[in-house]
Parts: sequence; C-alpha cells; structure tokens
Amino acid sequence: MKKVNLRLAAYCVIAQLSVMSCTHRELCYDHSHWVDLKVEFDWSLEPDASPRTMVMYLFPHNGDDPYRYEITDINGSIVRVPSGDYDAVAFNGDTETFVESGAAFGDFMIITDEESLLAPINRSDSKAPRPEEAEDQPVKKAPETMWSASLSGITVHSATTDQTVCFTPQESTVIYDVVFKNVENVNGELAVSAAISGVAEGYCPSGAMPAGASVTVPFAVGITGSTSLGGSVTLFGHCPDTGDARKHILTVYTANHYYYNFDVTDQIHTAPDPQHITIVIDGLRLPDPDDTGMHPEVSEWTDVVNENIDML
Repeated sequence: MKKVNLRLAAYCVIAQLSVMSCTHRELCYDHSHWVDLKVEFDWSLEPDASPRTMVMYLFPHNGDDPYRYEITDINGSIVRVPSGDYDAVAFNGDTETFVESGAAFGDFMIITDEESLLAPINRSDSKAPRPEEAEDQPVKKAPETMWSASLSGITVHSATTDQTVCFTPQESTVIYDVVFKNVENVNGELAVSAAISGVAEGYCPSGAMPAGASVTVPFAVGITGSTSLGGSVTLFGHCPDTGDARKHILTVYTANHYYYNFDVTDQIHTAPDPQHITIVIDGLRLPDPDDTGMHPEVSEWTDVVNENIDML
C-alpha cells in the first residue's frame, strides 16, 4: 500500500507548455500547498536499536488516502508534505516480514504473511495435528524486531517554514525464549520444531498494543546441551488489551511424526518481564534413538502424553 506523492504532475507540465492555467484541481494538484517537513527520530528510549530505514505514514483528517514515506536516515530527514491536519505512525522499514495493513490511523497494523506450520524442519504440514484451541487459527511468520511510535493532531501549515515532527520509537515486538531441560533422548539426527498458539496477529502503532486475530507462529528448536533444547521467537505479543484472555499452547513437533502439547498460558500471562518472556518445560522425553530416523512413508502422528512434565 505504498503511495506515490506525485499526483498527476504531468498535467501541470502540459499546462505550462501550453501557457494555460490549471483550472481543474482534480487534474492539477496545486503544489504551492506542499511544504517541507522535517521528520526526526529520537532514539533515547532505544539506544541499541538498529533499524535499516524508517517508514512514516501520514493519515489526513479529511479522509484522503494516507501518505507513505520511507526515510533512509534513521535519525530523520526532510520530506515534502501537503499542508493539512494529520495523525501519523512511524516504524522501521526495509524488512522481509512486515506487511502493512489498514488505511486509517486507528486500524493500521503491521502483520506478517502466512507460514507453513512445519517450515522450521522443512516438512509438509498437511496432516500435522493442531491443538483443539488453535485448529482454525492462521499460521503466520514470526516478525522481525519492530520499533514504532505515533503522533496525533499534527498540523502542517502552508506558509510556515521550519516545521518539525519528532517520533520517539520504542520496541514493539516481544521475545519468547523456550527452554527444555532434563530432556531424554537428545539426538542431533532428529529435527525438532515448535509452534505457539493464541498470539497476536499484528501490532497497532496508534494504540501501542498487539492487535488482530489469534494466530499460531512456528519457530525452530535446537540442541543446547546433552539434556536440553531451546528456541527463541519474536512475536507481536499475546492478548490485546481488550479483556480477551487467550489460551496459549506450545506444541513440539518431531520430523518422525511425534508431537507434544503444553499449556503455557500461565507462564506467559504472569511473566515478570512482558517484553522478554521465558517459558520452561522440564522433563520432555523425545522418541527413543531407534525411532529418530526419517520415515516419509509414515502419515500418522503420535501424541506423546507427558503426565509428569513440570512447566516452571
């Protein structure tokens, strides 16, 4: 939804060459009302942030389509803007995962594209089991780290110079670290991945909160020790601030069609640091070593019940 800000400039050129005036505004945008606006980004709240570019959207109060600007200097730049009243959002650009959704300030979100449930282990997920609570949830890619900010009630004057807006971005994604300890049958030949359900589809910069439907996000799991596994995933967050307390199921998948479900809702909702949540699973038992080979002809999945597993 990228917007080109040169609106029918060719009509003006033709008019000038013909020594004629532009009498129809819809055919000749009056560029005398476009002014320079200095856009600044204050990184004092995120001194370690490392975005490649920044994107700014201006949402006109008159209901016109928003204006999109990609700013290559993350400290700021000068852009040409039509005079008027606006609300605005800004977030980091030049990413591989962000999808911009929505045409109004209040419902604009950053989301991600769909993903295969077993993408981290390069397997087909056509028959991969899903938790009952997440059977109908879309499966989405994990986002890259996001920094965002918003401003409301901006007025850009047509006859004023040295106009400036300043955004103060903050990290808008969260990190979930998943730790599996006291794991039996750790084997480097067995590919393992995981997925977490009930997390937020996207992030709404104007509200500074996770937003959208419940989705499931898969992520890679690797060996971290002789009896331990681990994985990390970046997310937009879990439950939006709407009273919608979602349930979160962590599902572990192995390449030889074993799967394990763990309800990690309490660990997520009571985490001391909501920006960096650690989920701990104690006592996972993987398939026996003689059953860790690849079996492409096997189509059924085995649900492993871990009755004595502690989730700390």
